[in-house]
Amino acid sequence: MQKPLISLPLISNTPLEVEVRRAGACESIHVVDIALCDAEGQLVLALGDPETEIFPRSAIKPLQAIALIEKLLRDGKADTLSDEEVSFICASHNGEPYHAECASTLLNRFSIKEEALVCGAHWSLDTDSLIEQVRSLDNPTRAHNNCSGKHAGMLVLAHLEGLPLADYHQVGHPIQQRILGVLEMMIGRDILSFTHGIDGCGAPAYSAPLGNWARGLALFTGDDSLPELRRKACQRITHAIAAAPHMMAGQNRACSAVNQYYRTAITVKTGAEGVFAAAFHDLGLGLMLKARDGHKRAAEAALGAVIHALGYPRHPELDRFFCPNLKNWDGLEVGDIRCDSRLGM
Repeated sequence: MQKPLISLPLISNTPLEVEVRRAGACESIHVVDIALCDAEGQLVLALGDPETEIFPRSAIKPLQAIALIEKLLRDGKADTLSDEEVSFICASHNGEPYHAECASTLLNRFSIKEEALVCGAHWSLDTDSLIEQVRSLDNPTRAHNNCSGKHAGMLVLAHLEGLPLADYHQVGHPIQQRILGVLEMMIGRDILSFTHGIDGCGAPAYSAPLGNWARGLALFTGDDSLPELRRKACQRITHAIAAAPHMMAGQNRACSAVNQYYRTAITVKTGAEGVFAAAFHDLGLGLMLKARDGHKRAAEAALGAVIHALGYPRHPELDRFFCPNLKNWDGLEVGDIRCDSRLGM
């Protein structure tokens, strides 16, 4: 097991600062709240306010997927979904061809029409795929939506439970209540007592304190305190993401790149508005961080700083996300992005 490069616990009410530097001078500063804790909710690393209430958005998709995987395990159908499909259900993907194909294949297997998805349609987030789609399609389909995997998983769960597919995305639907129950057990809070709304894909968007979301990720590491079925579900999801990280996001995305490199040692998931979640499986620790201004470059840099501070090996291919050098349109390096020194970066 790796040894942290900093002394822990480290608790400070000053958030992490992520500097954008040009010619060595600070041009902009992002601030990031960070909570890293164990399965009992004990903070190991806290920078900023661990009690700040955040919308984790898509960062909790692996936790939301637990309800479906538990159903399959309970029914003795654990192999019904491939690693690629389980990873896809946890994804915020680019809408590349293999993502859209996975959505269609998954829905077809359970005789669910693509029109049942309420996530809406948008063009691919990957430039090359976008160009090809514009050339070959009049309009994108709902399968291209970056949240089509999560929605497909919810529909499959409703189908397996013999529940109506209509309104599956509404908070009051039995499927959403099942997922909500999982989330509340994992984070240890009554989620509906906090502000909740609607995500960009139409599914419920919940908020709760940063530290509680981190505790949920710590339990996700497969902590022995979990019921056996839930622990096995978490392990199934972890191994699927490690086996098929490309399904989680796609080309040129930190989420896929980090999961590909660290495999079953670390599971990471990004969320909109500058959020990143991580489960450090060999340490039994969970992370949730949030850039206050919602910028993903700050969240990616902060994630890299925490991974480095915990003593995990660095990989040059991840530097473009964790500590990127900034270039102008002609390819000349003009600056960089770096975190403050408290995490050793």
